[in-house]
Amino acid sequence: MIVAGIDEAGYGPLLGPLVVSAAAFELPGALPEPPEDSPCLWKLLRDAVTKKLPPKRGRLLIADSKMVHPLTDGDKHLERAVLTVLTVLGRMDGISNAWELLAAMECPPGELAIHPWYAIDCLRWPWLCEKVDVAIASNMLRAAMAKAGIKPAGLHTRLVPESAFNALVASTNNKASVLVSLTLQHAGLLLRRFPCDDMLLQIDKQGGRDHYTELLLRSFPEASLRVLRESRHCSSYELLYEGRRAVLVFQEKSETHSLPAALASMTCKYLRELFMHGFNGWWCGRVEGLKPTAGYYLDGQRWVRDVQPHLERLGVRAEQFVRLR
Repeated sequence: MIVAGIDEAGYGPLLGPLVVSAAAFELPGALPEPPEDSPCLWKLLRDAVTKKLPPKRGRLLIADSKMVHPLTDGDKHLERAVLTVLTVLGRMDGISNAWELLAAMECPPGELAIHPWYAIDCLRWPWLCEKVDVAIASNMLRAAMAKAGIKPAGLHTRLVPESAFNALVASTNNKASVLVSLTLQHAGLLLRRFPCDDMLLQIDKQGGRDHYTELLLRSFPEASLRVLRESRHCSSYELLYEGRRAVLVFQEKSETHSLPAALASMTCKYLRELFMHGFNGWWCGRVEGLKPTAGYYLDGQRWVRDVQPHLERLGVRAEQFVRLR
């Protein structure tokens, strides 16, 4: 069976890309009943992986990115997890820049590449990790996976820069529907990629939504749908088609309950931080005295006011880097 998770970073900020990622693992056996009784990957991979601080004996920290990022070496832990899993997947050979990193995660650059503040020369990679450290962590993870009979099945992402985000919101007039759409696109990709496997897909709740029946019926019209549970904390659904079973669980703080969701969360946060690093490098190099920003609303407003007098000189329009909603 396939156990997968989907999460996002950058939904709320005023500046910077929205990132939505999915991580998947293949486990032996069938999807249990109830699906929530599926084995815990943190326990199965405990020889190489932990969600507890501090990580001991070289273990890989895979946890909610909101817990990891504020650490002193938070961004380094984010990068170490992402690069280690990509190495175990066999996708790290020959990667020398951030664009090739995105390609390894099946992410087309799209509109990201047209914005000069996301240019390759602003994005040095690897950013913080030493390759030897990633190699050691990869060997530990391979051994733990082999012992548990687990295989990495995928790590892919989608980055949506500000201008593309604005266009998507304008086309739907609904910011929340943009995130739901990107999330279910990842779900559809996973379902197509593993057509013979039962699947448990663990997803963070989308904008506080409790009911997903209509969205799932529109996204997967060929499947029969059964509501397993709908509540304020967790909503789960069973999709049946072509002799297979997929259970989608939308849960508050799914990244604290599911290792794949936590890995997706860390992937999103890592990529957003990496590209915001490039963003700040470009702007601070062209506007004297400009302070970097993480892009969140209040500081983002301060930052927009600071760069406003320089836009004409730089040939940039505000709608290219400021979200409308």
